[in-house]
Amino acid sequence: MRPWTWISGANHVLVIGINDYQNLPRLETAVNDASAVADVLRQKYGFKVELLLNPTRGKVIRALDNLRGELTERDNLLIYYAGHGVVDVEADEGFWMSVDAEEGTRADWISIGAVTSTVRAMSAKHVMVVSDSCYSGRLTRGLTAEVKTGAEREAELRRLSGKRSRTALVSGGLEPVSDGGGDGHSVFTRAFLTVLRESTEVLDGQQLFTAVRRPV
Repeated sequence: MRPWTWISGANHVLVIGINDYQNLPRLETAVNDASAVADVLRQKYGFKVELLLNPTRGKVIRALDNLRGELTERDNLLIYYAGHGVVDVEADEGFWMSVDAEEGTRADWISIGAVTSTVRAMSAKHVMVVSDSCYSGRLTRGLTAEVKTGAEREAELRRLSGKRSRTALVSGGLEPVSDGGGDGHSVFTRAFLTVLRESTEVLDGQQLFTAVRRPV
């Protein structure tokens, strides 16, 4: 069995990376991060990859809607985003920023609520969202962790593989995060890529979180 893959079904990934913002400060590593994630998931794990570099809000929403219409209960999906993130404190809502997003108007902002509602509505069995952006903690509601024995972990993987799941792995809580890590990748995505490249066993979401969290 290939490491860090869902136990059954076809695996898809939508990868989004934005550097060249038209109206916001340019980022240095997001496109490189997205491209590297797409490569490792395609080459090592056999994912069917859709890569969006510097997309508009419309392209992102259209890609999500297409996946909602195409994926079945036999499919699994990973969504990866690297780019600017903001939070509207008064509205208590987080956003990913499209390439043409502007300060002062939400016309081209990508609501995290819209992303999560689309993910919730999909027929796909397992969906994981990986977000490397500021304020990405808006994707999550909390976390519990426990250490399992090898036998317990195998039984848990078998049990979970038969259920629908929706999970998120994010680079930070409700605060800014670093764009650079000194080697062309952000600190978070560098750790994420290291885990993907070096893993030799099946990882569940909690193990992936733990492995990424240590170096970050």
